Amino acid sequence: MSRLVWNMGFAGLALACATALWLRQPVELPAHDATTRPIEAPEPLAVHARPESRPAPSARPRPRAPPSPLPIEPPRGRGLQGRRTPLVSRLPLVTALRAQHPDADARREAVLAELMATGESQEPWTEHARDALARWHAQVESNVLPVKAEPARCFAAGCVARVTFPDAESFQESFRRTADLQLGEASAHMQLPPERRASGEVVATWLVLRPAAAP
Repeated sequence: MSRLVWNMGFAGLALACATALWLRQPVELPAHDATTRPIEAPEPLAVHARPESRPAPSARPRPRAPPSPLPIEPPRGRGLQGRRTPLVSRLPLVTALRAQHPDADARREAVLAELMATGESQEPWTEHARDALARWHAQVESNVLPVKAEPARCFAAGCVARVTFPDAESFQESFRRTADLQLGEASAHMQLPPERRASGEVVATWLVLRPAAAP
């Protein structure tokens, strides 16, 4: 009996030692569990485009009635039109002055024709132009000799006056003494080619242009 108990105790001790030795051994995990698995990207979802919904055909717009024609005004005269024009271009006068002409008389007449074509004018600026021509005349009489001057005529593009000199010498002296004549900042003036008469007299044509800032 005692031997049986001794054998069972010895067997239990051996089993306990074997169990302790087994528990001390490290546990190895499988290789595929130790590594981190890559995260797979989610599969793209298929997007189905919705069929376009066409708008319902709208009603056709009703044709509009054509606008009524404006009343046609009767043509105005050249003189009236020149007076009502706010600013008449001086380009035709300059063009006529610089154009090719057979002689000086033709050049002068071409400029005068363009001037008179703008129509007569009595606008406020013409008073200053008449005063400028009067100062021109007075300076010639004080510096050269008395001369005959016709009344000034004003058109929409400028005012003109004709002055008669007794001879060519007095005309040349007048031209020399009035070359730097100043008639005001807003009054551009010029002397057209003179008219030489058989009697020896020389008729000068003075022109004061319409100011660019005239209303």
